[in-house]
Amino acid sequence: MILICCFSTSGSAQILPEADVECEDSVTLDISPGSVKQTIVNCELTNPTSGSESIEISYQSENLNVAGPESITVGGGESVDFQITVASASENSAGMYEINVSVVVTEWNGIPVSVFGFSDEEMVEVEVLPYTVCSSSSPSAIFSEAGEDVVFTVVYSCDSNEESSLEVSLHLLEEGSSQETMWPSGFNDMSVDTCRVDNPMGSVSCEFILTTPSNLQEKWEGCLIVVDENTAPGWSCSSDFAFPLTVNEKEAVLPSVGINVNGTVLEDLGLTGENQKFYIGGAVVLVVVFISLFVILRRRSK
Repeated sequence: MILICCFSTSGSAQILPEADVECEDSVTLDISPGSVKQTIVNCELTNPTSGSESIEISYQSENLNVAGPESITVGGGESVDFQITVASASENSAGMYEINVSVVVTEWNGIPVSVFGFSDEEMVEVEVLPYTVCSSSSPSAIFSEAGEDVVFTVVYSCDSNEESSLEVSLHLLEEGSSQETMWPSGFNDMSVDTCRVDNPMGSVSCEFILTTPSNLQEKWEGCLIVVDENTAPGWSCSSDFAFPLTVNEKEAVLPSVGINVNGTVLEDLGLTGENQKFYIGGAVVLVVVFISLFVILRRRSK
C-alpha cells in the first residue's frame, strides 16, 4: 500500500487503483430454428486513475454461454470498448436471464494489487425470445365423389421454447384463391374432437371429417389447410400446410324409357323367357316395316 501511495502525483489525482465497467442494460436473444442463436453485448472499461492498469474480466451467467476478453490493459484516464458474445447453452425457455460482468485490477503501474480487491461489476439482462415453429404431415392429395364424406388424418408438430396450447383447425381454399372465404354450401367440418397441440416440442394426430356437396354440377378443385391459430400458413394452395382436394361432380341419371334391362314391363304383362324374345323381335320388325313404308310413300308423293 505504501508503494501504491508513492505513485500519487498530486492531491487531485486518483490515489488508489480503480476500474469502472459499464454494459448495455439489456439485449434480446433469438434461438428459433434458422437463427444465429447468439447476440452481442457492448461494454466499456474505464481507468479513472493516472496510472496504467491491467484488468481481469470474468463472466457468470444463468444457463447461457458467455465469451469475451479475459483481460485488458487500460492507460491512465482512458477507456476501452469490448464486446461479449452470448449464446444459448441449450433449448432455453423464453424469459429473462442475467449475466454478471466482473472486473478486478490485477496490476497498477506494474505493481500487483489484486490482493486488495479493487473491482467493479455490471449486470446485463438477456431476454430469450419466444418462438413456435410448426409443420404438418398430411395426405398428398384427396379425391372424392360429390356427397361423400372425406375422412383423413394429419400429424401436426411444433418446435417451441414456450409453454402453450394451440388449437389446430381445418380450412378450405378454392383453387387460385389467396384467402379463405365462406365455404361453399355442402362443405362442412364434422370432426368430432377439437385438435390441440401442447408445447414445448408438441405433436398431435388430428382426425378430420369433411362433408361434400351432394348436388355438385361440376368438378370442384382446391385444397385443405390444417394450421394452428397463431401460425400464418400463407393462404394459397402452394402453402406447406396445404394439400389438394378434388370433388367430382354428381353423375347424370338417364330417365327410364319404360323397358329396362330386365324387361319388367313385359314381365308385368305375364310374358317371360322365350315369349319376351318373340314379342320384342316382332315389335322391332313392325317398326322397320312402318319406317320403310313411310319412306316409300314420301318418295312417291314427290
